[in-house]
Amino acid sequence: MVLCFYASLVFTLTAQVVASSSKQRIFSSAFAIPGNASYDYVVVGGGTAGLAIASRLAETFSVAVIEAGGFYEVENGNQSVVPWYSLIMPVLSVSESYPRQPLVDWDLVSVPQTAAGDRRIHFARGKTLGGCSAINTMGYHRPTVGSFQYWADLVGDQSYTWPNVLPYFKKSTHLTPPDLQKRNVQNATVLYDPTAFDNSLNGPIHVSWGNWVDITGTWLSLAMQSIGLPLSPTGFSSGILSGYSGWVTSEIRAEDATRSSSDSYLRQAIENAQITVYTHTQATRILFDQGSPKKANGVLVSTAGFEYTISANKEVIVSAGVFHSPQLLMVSGIGPKATLDAHNIPVIADLPGVGQNLWDQIFFDILSGVNTPTTGALVADPTQSANILSQYLNNASGPYSSAGGFIAFEKIPKAQRNFTERTTSLLNTLPSDWPEIEYVVLAFPGANGSTVGAMSATIQAPFSRGNVTISSSSIADPPIINMAWLTDPADGELLVAAFKRCRQAWNSSVLTPIKVGPEIAPGEAVQSDEDILAWIRTQVVPIWHPSSTCKINLFLQHSRPPNNKHGLAHRPRRRRTPCRSLQTLPSSVELFRPHPYQSRTRNRSRRSGSVG
Repeated sequence: MVLCFYASLVFTLTAQVVASSSKQRIFSSAFAIPGNASYDYVVVGGGTAGLAIASRLAETFSVAVIEAGGFYEVENGNQSVVPWYSLIMPVLSVSESYPRQPLVDWDLVSVPQTAAGDRRIHFARGKTLGGCSAINTMGYHRPTVGSFQYWADLVGDQSYTWPNVLPYFKKSTHLTPPDLQKRNVQNATVLYDPTAFDNSLNGPIHVSWGNWVDITGTWLSLAMQSIGLPLSPTGFSSGILSGYSGWVTSEIRAEDATRSSSDSYLRQAIENAQITVYTHTQATRILFDQGSPKKANGVLVSTAGFEYTISANKEVIVSAGVFHSPQLLMVSGIGPKATLDAHNIPVIADLPGVGQNLWDQIFFDILSGVNTPTTGALVADPTQSANILSQYLNNASGPYSSAGGFIAFEKIPKAQRNFTERTTSLLNTLPSDWPEIEYVVLAFPGANGSTVGAMSATIQAPFSRGNVTISSSSIADPPIINMAWLTDPADGELLVAAFKRCRQAWNSSVLTPIKVGPEIAPGEAVQSDEDILAWIRTQVVPIWHPSSTCKINLFLQHSRPPNNKHGLAHRPRRRRTPCRSLQTLPSSVELFRPHPYQSRTRNRSRRSGSVG
């Protein structure tokens, strides 16, 4: 299959060269040879947000993208291309002794999580064009109407409301309806709102449903519906999430069932825009002039040990991710003065909030044996391998074609809301349509040919706050990451309630025909709230959605007087630092994490590139 990809790549590049007479340039023109150069804009990070804004700016200006990685299709092969592999990708291991994949992962490991089993967690982050959208599980859906209104109210800018951001979601995507003839079951009903998309806009991100449904997942979906989470009539792209369930859309090219990631922006921009990419190039420091206030005028970079300068005529845009954006700012002299002084870094701007306010969503699984087949076992069966490979290569169908499954969102129902007054008060600050929990159902092979079903719960609004700081003045030394999981008791209360909801679903009568034996994990002996929370502390893992370490108002409140109770300046259309010509972008700048996934980050980046 890897050989098939290479052949396809060569054919594609050749075709682009041959057809170049109708374009402004050929594919290879978009990739730089290391050496000093100057552009209007310099974007640090060719990931989920960086490529979106770079492609937009490149329609009018010259833009350089600095990316530490390369092409995931080459450097992570089928692991990042074939949907099925996104569910079992080794690089997503959270173990401290994870299997390394340094070509596409940053090799980041947290400090011990003192409230979560004292574990050190490998936190996978995409080091590749497309960023984390190249190593995630491909899910696509959009935040709620209320979460955008909440955002707009916080920053005093109503252009962030749902009616105003929806056009940008539409511009970024291309929807392919489900192919019911290819899907292998009839009881996995797909419902969606076609008006939430507009294919005439030629959006670069392809969105569809997999052409395979896990049989165990169809049973577990019935359990979710049985506890009061009916199928959403509009799907999860129309601003409504909470209280519904459904078969999730994936970022997938329907014609060949391969991943559609943020590098689609780059591929679309290459033909007719002024974009130049520096691959395998590390930004080591932001450069400033000697004026007051300081003006960012370039970036010092390194390619294979060769250092040179990429200058910015207009602005430097930092989009290096939630961990590396604050690190780059700090080693460049922007951050808490005490931290900078400790590492002998000249202070450009004393911003105590850089690296603080880390949000991170976490989840756990409740496991039980079932007697239904699972996709994983089918893929692993040598007698089936030739058939399922043929299905995928020749028909874009079969087990390899799908990553998406069944999900649900809710606020914990009133009957189960036995929260403290403090937790209730915190949850009441969230928009009424903001889901507190996301549920995901899946299955995997167990021992001796058995099948294990899993129901997971992910907290959507954690109140624990972590931080990121630096270990030295060098960008080459990994940042120090503390997610601070479960340090706020409200998170524990919410996850205990979600645990009980998962058990309620597992105990529903609709699963009686398929359940085998007692609960596998944590086991029926775990019953009290104290025991449940103690187990959760040892089991929670990241859903890989960290955010907010360069929170938008930490820049604005230092650059202009606040005009509301949140200390935010009026109409923050761009995330500017106190230094001129320097911006940061999602997901590090988010005030909070409005679920869900990469769609939000790309949309805000695309919108940022269209204003000012």
